[in-house]
Amino acid sequence: MASAAFIEPLPVVEFVGQLLGKDVLSRPLSDADRIKIKKGLRGVKVEVTHRGSVRRKYRVSGLTSQPTRELVFPVDENSTMKSVVEYFQEMYGFTIQYTHLPCLQ
Repeated sequence: MASAAFIEPLPVVEFVGQLLGKDVLSRPLSDADRIKIKKGLRGVKVEVTHRGSVRRKYRVSGLTSQPTRELVFPVDENSTMKSVVEYFQEMYGFTIQYTHLPCLQ
């Protein structure tokens, strides 16, 4: 008989806190923390909730190396850069709460 681990549905930040056994909401992560989180979340399906009634599921492949507040990307062909934090606020009216944490990939 095969066995598989099941993860109860809960916010990712709660899962990460349980995984590490410490509070992750108020301080940056260490490199060891990032490695443990990456291993713990790799392949896990997550459902995004920032788009209201539009719910999509994604499979986690990793974490960004930088905290969310430092992430930027080009938004047009002129290479105009925008931060992830600004993008979510402008596009979805969503304020990212834990900008010291990395983004899921």
